Amino acid sequence: MTTHRKKVGLVSLGCDKNRVDGEKLLYEVAKHYDITSSIEEANVLIVNTCAFLGSAREEAINTVFEYLPYKQDGNLEKIIMTGCLPQKFVADMFDDFTEVDAFLGTKDGSLITQAIDEVYKGKRLNLVGKGKELGCSRIVTTPGHFAYLKISDGCNNHCTYCLIPKIRGKFVSRPIESLVEEAKGLGEVEELILVAQDTTRYGEDLYGEIRLVELIRALSSLETVKHIRLMYCYPELIDDKLIAEIRDNEKVIKYLDIPLQHASDRILKLMNRKGSYASYVALVNKLKEEIPSLVIRSTFIAGFPTETEEDVITLENFLREAKLMNAGFFAYSREKDTPAYKIEGQIKESVKKQRVKRLYAVQQAIVEEITSSLVGKTFDVVCDGLDYDKQLFYGRAYFNAPDIDGKVYLRSDGIINEGETYKVKIISATSYDLYGEIENET
Repeated sequence: MTTHRKKVGLVSLGCDKNRVDGEKLLYEVAKHYDITSSIEEANVLIVNTCAFLGSAREEAINTVFEYLPYKQDGNLEKIIMTGCLPQKFVADMFDDFTEVDAFLGTKDGSLITQAIDEVYKGKRLNLVGKGKELGCSRIVTTPGHFAYLKISDGCNNHCTYCLIPKIRGKFVSRPIESLVEEAKGLGEVEELILVAQDTTRYGEDLYGEIRLVELIRALSSLETVKHIRLMYCYPELIDDKLIAEIRDNEKVIKYLDIPLQHASDRILKLMNRKGSYASYVALVNKLKEEIPSLVIRSTFIAGFPTETEEDVITLENFLREAKLMNAGFFAYSREKDTPAYKIEGQIKESVKKQRVKRLYAVQQAIVEEITSSLVGKTFDVVCDGLDYDKQLFYGRAYFNAPDIDGKVYLRSDGIINEGETYKVKIISATSYDLYGEIENET
């Protein structure tokens, strides 16, 4: 069967690191097929999956079933599943999940066009572990003014709740030269967002020493890169050299994402995390002292096995002391094949949800205090688009990362263009979002 005119669509689930993998798949597919963003037009659908949590695996499977009607009654002919879910669970899925025509893992992108060709010959394929990673070229799916750059893959930290090392493998950095080449290929970007499982460990495996600062400097030298944002920086590896680079490099956004996960020393030890309440407070205080304008984001897990009321209170106290502007809270997910799965003293789901809600309430009070202090001040805000429900444009100041933080809603009688930056005076604030007017306009 001739397939060169087939139309291929992609749904990428999970994190922004997965998005980058999906963008590289699209580039490879586009060499031989047409790309479409419309499920009504697609003949082949690639579902690029996450498997970090049970809920992510459920989402991936539900996504396939969501699009099955298009396979039964529409133009859709083949479904291919890629990424983390097949990488870890293909042996459990292949025989029963017959709705999927081919499975590829996290490092099998080189086989994507072969997979499409073969399924059109009537074959059903398990290609997990048989391919190679793709190169630097991508079809960017974010708005044109920002893009993600995945600087490494895998993880060596072995947190007791986490499946990532068993899905993605050991920590592997990409060479600086390769990353610079990829960044050049993205064209002019207002914001280049560096992502990895552990950004601060960059270069340790490749160069025998951490070279994140050197990478930042190499990317900063590109005229096409206006700003750089750092995500997923492990606290124990944030040293004086990195702090100085964030402070002194004008292209580095004064924003740092630091996944802390808890603040109780006992729970942190059970998680196999290297920090402590005292070390986290010291780090936050040092960062704020060295870089007064710095905004810190973090994530925390509630309901880890054996977590007590005292542990929750400790985390609440830390939040009040650290006063982070951005934080996310997640209920612990019990995952087989992780050490935490076997810990006695698992917490009931209802209790986990209650604790997440409780932590969000503490954080909300902190954020309301912070956002209210911003009223009357002026910030550079990049426009990300139009909220049709609110009938307002929205964007982000430096303290907002895409998708995970609050927004700045823009009011203007003039024309606002997506991707352009405006001076915006904040006129009001809610729990997480800000409302402002572009300066010099009524």
